[in-house]
Amino acid sequence: MYYFEKDYIMRLIHGVSRMLAWMIFGKNIAEEEELVSLMEKTCRENHDYLRQMIDSGQINQAEEKLFDLIETVAWDDRQIAALVLSFYDYLNSRDDDFLARSDFSRDEIISGLEDAMKMMNMEIPEYLKIT
Repeated sequence: MYYFEKDYIMRLIHGVSRMLAWMIFGKNIAEEEELVSLMEKTCRENHDYLRQMIDSGQINQAEEKLFDLIETVAWDDRQIAALVLSFYDYLNSRDDDFLARSDFSRDEIISGLEDAMKMMNMEIPEYLKIT
């Protein structure tokens, strides 16, 4: 895949993430840090742990941990949504070489985001779907 195609997919994923944030939180959230600021302490701690896992190349394990959190925590939907959107936006910011070394792809970012939203009983509107 050519660089401009990869960049385009990255921008699409980021755009979908921002649109979902607007739909969920009712405001334009331009930066990932703004999502983090919406998280309570325990959610932020898990966010930081998931980021550390991503940074160490344990992306598949981090995604499994995210899905476990979605199923088990007693946080409100907005906390979980902030964590999910932040997770996939951060993951999307990583370069393709890093993702490949971690045995992960942009397609998996898209499908993971869709799966996480379904787990929260939120569907990505058809007009926002990338695939």
